[in-house]
Amino acid sequence: MVDENKQKNKREQWKKQVMNNLKKEAVKNIIAGMGDLARLDAKVNNTYTVYIKNGRMIKQPTNGKCVVIKGKIQG
Repeated sequence: MVDENKQKNKREQWKKQVMNNLKKEAVKNIIAGMGDLARLDAKVNNTYTVYIKNGRMIKQPTNGKCVVIKGKIQG
């Protein structure tokens, strides 16, 4: 009986770990997709995207030339 409970607990812990990993991967995929969507939207509307890379705020027009925006990033 005790052995069965240990196995059941191990299975439950494994299930939780697998679900957490799946959730993390899903979030990563959603974030990557949103970045792609933002770039596509900027191209269609002839605007630019703004993102943070290495602690700097970058403004990237559809022509691909990146411009670093001066100033402090609060966060």
